[in-house]
Amino acid sequence: MSPSSDAYEVLGVTSSATDDELRRAYRRALRRTHPDTGGVAVEFHAVQVAWEAVGTAEDRARYDRTSSAFPAAGSSRSPWSTWSPPNSADSAGTRTGRSSFRSPASPGATYGHAGLWWRKQYVTGVGEWARQMGMASVDPYDARLASALPGSVRQCLIAAMTEEATATALTGVGSSFSIWHDVSTEVAGGNPAEKLDHVVLGPTGLFALLSEDRGGEVYVRGGDVTGDGFGRRERPIRTLISRANFFSENMGVRFTAVIMVVPDDAGITVPTEVSRLRGLSAVLVRRSDLSPFLRLGLPGTLPVSPETVTAAREHLRRAVQLI
Repeated sequence: MSPSSDAYEVLGVTSSATDDELRRAYRRALRRTHPDTGGVAVEFHAVQVAWEAVGTAEDRARYDRTSSAFPAAGSSRSPWSTWSPPNSADSAGTRTGRSSFRSPASPGATYGHAGLWWRKQYVTGVGEWARQMGMASVDPYDARLASALPGSVRQCLIAAMTEEATATALTGVGSSFSIWHDVSTEVAGGNPAEKLDHVVLGPTGLFALLSEDRGGEVYVRGGDVTGDGFGRRERPIRTLISRANFFSENMGVRFTAVIMVVPDDAGITVPTEVSRLRGLSAVLVRRSDLSPFLRLGLPGTLPVSPETVTAAREHLRRAVQLI
């Protein structure tokens, strides 16, 4: 999507299209442009950018008011211009290694900064791409870069925004829950990419969360999740369970369930159990249902005693590593 492109044109509809027509056009455009089906990566990401501009009623209204989702040539406006990373005083997630937490541990506390690791990968990727292109400097949040950046770099920003959206949804879970973002699966560090996006502890149990948004519908198939935007060999639920189990072994804790969080327009209408392995349930939950689901807990499970929650919270406060 070039700086002068119109989001509706990219999606193949007029500005008067209904929300349903817009959503169907978006999914058709995804299938048409996806590299795995013979499409072009730049066009595929242009479709994703267009959907980000008009995919919700709020975003669409904002887009229509400003007439364009991206700045015209020479404009400095950027859809991400208001975002800035927290400073070290605001977030323990800005450092690598053992995090500095509030003491004593308290319910309602949040540790780390959702999406920050992916933001850093994005900025690094933009810098490397700019050097390869012979550019002295570049603003990574200049929206005019959207159509030029490699897909792998663009995906880092999408991953960051997806985790940030989940963190926003978690603000409604209530003060009895504690939340960790960007959690290492090993006590001594490990590969940062093999992280848990979010860990949530409360009176209904301990949960490991994965945030995913591939720009299309998702489906439960063969004990895992697939759909538009997923590679043929991807097994997101299996990967999440593996990371959760590794974390459990190192931390000496047991998860109540693992949860894959997807956007509301991903085709899931109610929380759906994807698999159950050795007593560990894997559940697919749309973003708007996340907080209610966590507050109610997994069907058939008993509430955790306050003493157990307090002990687990203090243990995790001391042991969890943020990447």
